[in-house]
Amino acid sequence: MIRAPATSGQLIRGFGLWGLAALILNGIIGAGVFALPGSVAQFAGSWAPLVILGVGFAFLPVVLVFAWLAGMFDETGGPIIYVREAFGTAAGFQTGWVQSLATTAASAANANVLADYLLRLAPAGQTGALAHGAVVLTAIGLAFAVNMLAIRNSDRWIKLITALKLLPLVLLVALALPALAGGPALLPAGEWSLAQAILLSVYAFTGFEGALCLGGEARDPQTDFPRALVAVFLFTVALYAALAWGYVATAYAPGTADKAALLTMGALLAGALGAGLVVCAAVFSIFGNVITTPMNTSRRLLALEQIGMLPGWFGVIHAGSGIPRNAVVFTYAVVALLAMSGGFAALAVLSVAARLVVYFACAAALPMVRRRRGLPMPAGMIAVVGAALAICLLLIAQSDLKAWLGLMLAIMIGFVVTWIAAPARAKPGPIAGEPGGTP
Repeated sequence: MIRAPATSGQLIRGFGLWGLAALILNGIIGAGVFALPGSVAQFAGSWAPLVILGVGFAFLPVVLVFAWLAGMFDETGGPIIYVREAFGTAAGFQTGWVQSLATTAASAANANVLADYLLRLAPAGQTGALAHGAVVLTAIGLAFAVNMLAIRNSDRWIKLITALKLLPLVLLVALALPALAGGPALLPAGEWSLAQAILLSVYAFTGFEGALCLGGEARDPQTDFPRALVAVFLFTVALYAALAWGYVATAYAPGTADKAALLTMGALLAGALGAGLVVCAAVFSIFGNVITTPMNTSRRLLALEQIGMLPGWFGVIHAGSGIPRNAVVFTYAVVALLAMSGGFAALAVLSVAARLVVYFACAAALPMVRRRRGLPMPAGMIAVVGAALAICLLLIAQSDLKAWLGLMLAIMIGFVVTWIAAPARAKPGPIAGEPGGTP
């Protein structure tokens, strides 16, 4: 059973279906969408939207695995508790540990990207290092403030920010519709590489699993998470493909590496107004990510404390707001430190490797969890799990060696952390499938 310190309050189940959908969407759509159409078109030309669409549907088995797992749990921790029930506490800890390192680094990187976009609107001469640092700290401070609100209030802010990030992107697609009427012209890639186009597309769809860490704060997680997860993922696939289609039909120039593809597209379609819309979308998109990703990370720390793998300080929940404030404060302190120091680069390298390992572990966990609970594995589910494992292995084989070295180092540090934390905590109760647990 999950336990909490005696001095702790209780989590509040304040997120409904739409709130969970907003959390999931902010986990997927961050800064990458604004460069994705140009990056994929560079390697696939006018085939970019079809590549993105195909990759999205090929990645669907992984999403379905998480949807099925989410429908079986109502606790805080997401992948931590899935892997823990299947393979034990140590495996659950390492799952949460490497995820926390990688996503904290990603949050620091996004805070810097957010400052880059905001300073595009600043007058000349006011975009130096001091201004950049001030914007980074302000963004982190505002995101921290939202995270410290009671769930019902942070839920409202997250929904509003999600709407503000989506509206300009949908409008951009609408502005491109006249150019799409006859279909995009067949333009060549600047440097044809289907493998690179596929990998870029895959990584753009990651991050959906983060929101599952808030299972203990969802009103009906076992029903709402599966519905929200699949619906948001399919919507994201359609949105990414539509944006790529609009880009190759309006702004793509073969041989040109465009790192701000949507900005180029917006300026071409609607001049300064279009460019301004894209900048606003980028600001709200990245800001939403800076709010939700550390929120997910703080709940991972809470879950790790609750299974007895971190000191009790991380598990204290504020009695009034129902927020694990210590975990939130710690997470944002690390984010701010990394963002201001630039020291997140080494950690960011392991982000992709960490996610792939988590995806593989969760796909492998689903049959184990169902077997422990006496549930059957229908033939269709077996096929989906097999496809998910195959996709993860294929992507793992394509990953950079530096990412795996970083991941191994993170796992070794994780073992040291558990060794240090062990004397400070009482041993948690057994779980199903572990010695002394319920069969």
